Amino acid sequence: EGQIGCGKTTLGVEFVYRGASQFGEPGIIVLFEVSPDKITRDALGFGWDLAELERQGRLKIVFTTREVLRQELQQADSVLLSEAASIGARRIFIDGVTRLIGGNGTSDSRSAFHVLAEGLQRENLTAVLAVEAAAHNGDLPTSLPEESIADTVIRLRMEDTQRAVTRSIEIVKSRGQDYQMG
Repeated sequence: EGQIGCGKTTLGVEFVYRGASQFGEPGIIVLFEVSPDKITRDALGFGWDLAELERQGRLKIVFTTREVLRQELQQADSVLLSEAASIGARRIFIDGVTRLIGGNGTSDSRSAFHVLAEGLQRENLTAVLAVEAAAHNGDLPTSLPEESIADTVIRLRMEDTQRAVTRSIEIVKSRGQDYQMG
C-alpha cells in the first residue's frame, strides 16, 4: 500500500516478472486503468521483457474493469482463473484493489476483500494487491481494515526531505515468518 507514485505498480510487475523469468512461476498482471502497452513499455525500461514472456505463455496481462473482475472471482467457472490455470500461474498482481473492493473500511469492503482473497487462495495464487493508501495521519498512514486479512502488508512511502523525495519500504506485517520490523 502507498500513495500515488510511490512504486506500487512497479513492485507488483516485478513480482510477476521475476516469478515467470527466474523461478518458473508463471503469472498474471491485472490492470484497470493503465494500458498493457504502457506497462510493457515501462517494464522494458527496467530490462523486463513482458511481451516475450507472454509469447512464451509464462505471463498474461489482463486489462479489464473492476466490476468484471469482482464477478469473475466469485464464480467457480471464472474465465480469469481458467486462464491462470491454463498457463500454470502461481503469481498474480492486481493493480488498484482499493476501488475494486470499495476501500472505505465498511463491512462491505472488508467482505469483498475476503471474497477476493478466498478466490485467489482457492487457485493457489500468491498475490500482490496494490492498495492506494490515501489517508495519512502525519507520517503514519491509517491502517486499512483489510490489513487484518492479508498475510503480508508492505507499505511504500515518498517523503519530502530538503528539496528531494526519499522513497522507503516498510514491512508492516508478515504472517508465518520472521521479519525485521520497520
